[in-house]
Amino acid sequence: MKTIFDKCKIGDLTLNSRIIRTGLWESQQNDLDAIYNRYDNIASSGVGLVTSELFSIYPKDKFIEHTFRMDSLNFMTIANKIAEICHSYDVPILGQVEFIKYNRGIDLDIPVNDLTIEDIRKIQADLIQAAQKLQFAGFDGIQLSIGNNFFLSKFINPYYNQRNDDYGGNVMNRMRLVLELIKVMKDNLDFHISVKVNTFDERKDGFDTAESLEACKLLEKVGVDSIQITRPLSPLYFTKKLSGEKELIDYSNKLIKSINTPIIVGGGFDDMGHMNEILNSSGIEYLSMYRPFVCENDFLKNWKTGKDSKSRCLKCNNCYRTKKSTCYHF
Repeated sequence: MKTIFDKCKIGDLTLNSRIIRTGLWESQQNDLDAIYNRYDNIASSGVGLVTSELFSIYPKDKFIEHTFRMDSLNFMTIANKIAEICHSYDVPILGQVEFIKYNRGIDLDIPVNDLTIEDIRKIQADLIQAAQKLQFAGFDGIQLSIGNNFFLSKFINPYYNQRNDDYGGNVMNRMRLVLELIKVMKDNLDFHISVKVNTFDERKDGFDTAESLEACKLLEKVGVDSIQITRPLSPLYFTKKLSGEKELIDYSNKLIKSINTPIIVGGGFDDMGHMNEILNSSGIEYLSMYRPFVCENDFLKNWKTGKDSKSRCLKCNNCYRTKKSTCYHF
């Protein structure tokens, strides 16, 4: 019988539990002690794998005020300290690298269809350099997003991508930028590469579940180490009033039967009993959580001791909407 606190492996990484902490915003950039304490609380709580808050590779990106800039002078020092904290509890950490806008000099927010081949090579080179920085800082891997509403998710989405070159058209072509990027990383870095993928896009003629399955099969072929399933504006779906959990689990089970790459599933989970039930009634092995860790960094300690079995997170989404790394209520 599986439980969330089973020791397990995901690729070459050894985990203390099946829980993956997913980060998002960083609003405490001027208080490094608070950041280090947060990571210490999370890593010591019983989490299996930590994914960092967003790291921005472009200084003029949309969410730059709410993320760490990888070009800042103190980034490597901070990243190294965060990795050191996680490793002190034998917890691996992935750096989450994403961006919303691609800028070319004074031309801001270049659309997918207007990218030149030189732009595509620049994006690939920038992400490879980000992975090299993280590896040098002591991180165990990188997480790239071709999900949610980040730039690469738009690049692979037929709703946005109407290119008529080798980077547009069928799923293979729209995935080409990402596949080429990952192939270079796998050939040159000893690094865990995780990718976020949408189950579907709610827009008409957008990325659908069939394309998502095809995209994941292509990711497996180039050697991706894990795939995290998500959806656009995912925290908004997983509230008390609106839940897309069944669709997510059904899709994840189908994907797990189609590929051998480890699959991570997040869906507003906040109840240990329910999560253990999912583990034992499906093929799902790893569960991701975001908001409960914002509400209470070390809540897993109480779950392990039996003191609690449900997060006190209210799913109000204020942390998501206001782009805070701290809880509005607690």
